[in-house]
Amino acid sequence: MIRFMILGISLCGCAGSHDLVEQYGGMRDVLRLGNTHSRISFEEIRQQPHAIGVGALTELQGEITVFDGQIFVATTSDGISASTTRDDANPGSATLMTLSHVKKWHHDTLPDSVPMEQAIETVARSHGIDSDTPFPFIIEGVAESYELHVINGFCPIATPDLAPEDQPWRTQGKSTALKVIGFFAKDQHGVMTHHGSNLHIHAIIDHGEETITGHLDAIEMAPGSVLSVPVVKNKES
Repeated sequence: MIRFMILGISLCGCAGSHDLVEQYGGMRDVLRLGNTHSRISFEEIRQQPHAIGVGALTELQGEITVFDGQIFVATTSDGISASTTRDDANPGSATLMTLSHVKKWHHDTLPDSVPMEQAIETVARSHGIDSDTPFPFIIEGVAESYELHVINGFCPIATPDLAPEDQPWRTQGKSTALKVIGFFAKDQHGVMTHHGSNLHIHAIIDHGEETITGHLDAIEMAPGSVLSVPVVKNKES
């Protein structure tokens, strides 16, 4: 069993660019300081193929998950229900976005004897990825349990006295097949990741004819899950 849990939100730092990863906005700047203006459009995200990303809509009106160029947008109007749409051709923009474009991936079984962060870093390093710089990853498998939310205009940590209609939508589940779309970013607390974690992860869950997406607060993956990390240029055949 592989477990990940966000320990809290104490945000600091500023945004920047990295070899594999582009960062638009920073968590502290957006969530704590309230600078929620548009920083990158969906059109710009789609300009290069094979996009992968996680982030939040302009004005924090929902969560954005990007998988192989498909843009999933999760929104809630009341904190009671939420919906996900695929905005592959529609306009839109993000105030916070961690983005990469990956053509080729290595696929490995996710080690189940160590914490998730350590497992991801170990596999990445085995394929020549410098884990001191941010990189994207994908996990596919069954979640033994998960907790997920969709933001609704405000950060509940920075604004603790939110009205009920402004609360995030939250859900949880067990024994659920899903994809984890994420970024490993060491020492990027308050920029790419929440304080206490080197991961920023979202989920894509196909639930019958419905798709559920959002920000993962906690997850436990069952053994046998598949971890994908990028093929770096100097390792391509």
